[in-house]
Amino acid sequence: MGDFFGIIIVRPLGLILMAIFSLVQNYGIALILFTLIVKLILLPFMYKQKKGMKKMNIVQAESAAIQKRYANNKEKVNEEIQKLYEREGVNPMGSCLLSFITLPVMMALYYAVRKPMTYMMGLSTDTITNIAKALGETYDASAISGQIQLAKTVHENWDKVSSFVSEGLVNIDFNFFGIDLSAIPSFTTLNVLWMIPIVSGATALLSSFVMQKMQKVQNPNAQQGNVQMNSTMNAMLIMMPLMSVWIAFTLPASMGVYWIVNNVFTVIQELVLTWYIVKFDKAEDDEITKERKRREAAHQMKLAEQEEAKKAGVETEYRGASSANVSKKKLKAREAEQKRLKEKETAARSAQIKAEKEAARRAGRQVDDDE
Repeated sequence: MGDFFGIIIVRPLGLILMAIFSLVQNYGIALILFTLIVKLILLPFMYKQKKGMKKMNIVQAESAAIQKRYANNKEKVNEEIQKLYEREGVNPMGSCLLSFITLPVMMALYYAVRKPMTYMMGLSTDTITNIAKALGETYDASAISGQIQLAKTVHENWDKVSSFVSEGLVNIDFNFFGIDLSAIPSFTTLNVLWMIPIVSGATALLSSFVMQKMQKVQNPNAQQGNVQMNSTMNAMLIMMPLMSVWIAFTLPASMGVYWIVNNVFTVIQELVLTWYIVKFDKAEDDEITKERKRREAAHQMKLAEQEEAKKAGVETEYRGASSANVSKKKLKAREAEQKRLKEKETAARSAQIKAEKEAARRAGRQVDDDE
């Protein structure tokens, strides 16, 4: 874990979790409240993401029409789609950027829960090592559950390490309704910990299903024939529960509880945001839709004008070429006529000279045939 990421993101989240625990004195409840607070912090980003997806769905039909119109010209397709995005104020990377914002937070939550002594209590590595020595424990900082297991041992042997309170050590009880939140569920041992992966997978399935349904409610006119999108959504419907089960079986139970609570809050978030967008953003969306239709009508008119101008240019060029051909024909005809008249005049002149010579001979005059 890099120092920058740990100090800037993970440590503040750990302090929030620690503050909540100090108030409620129950680690499980603190984890639930902590998850809720983080979801509320990220709520504006989720709202903006849903609005962005709504805009993207609106322009999908127009994007498909562009692809069909310029099917044989990929460069033109890209150019027209880019103009469409600019005209509609849509950023196709917006949703991805928002996802990248939430991803570091999710990673930070993982480390804040996995390493409570570092990020909740703010203990240094040397202090943690000294606590492990005082307890006679071997501390492996690289182990997934190493620190949280050490924190559990601290709770069970508080009298041996209470002197470290001055350095920030806190006594945390990881028992939550009979479940040890510091333990990792085992595939081979069937016990109460198995409830966490099962519930985690079930809530993930519910979350994915609700998100799909709310997407259809929010965007009823979205393209139904988008095979790629439908296959992606169906894959998510399967992958999310499987991933939740895997996480809950490979990490301490506290992470499984966090994942369950996060899935439940995601369901509530989707229901509330979709209801809000459909009901209260309707007037704004209707106005945006009207403006979009006006822009699209103006764009189509411009395309029609360009097409007409193109046709007119071709016709003008054709007429110009035809006129040039006609002029050349007239010029050739005129030259041929002049040549014919010249030849006729030359022939007439030759006939006249010949007649004059013949008349002179008859008169007995001497005629020079070389003239």
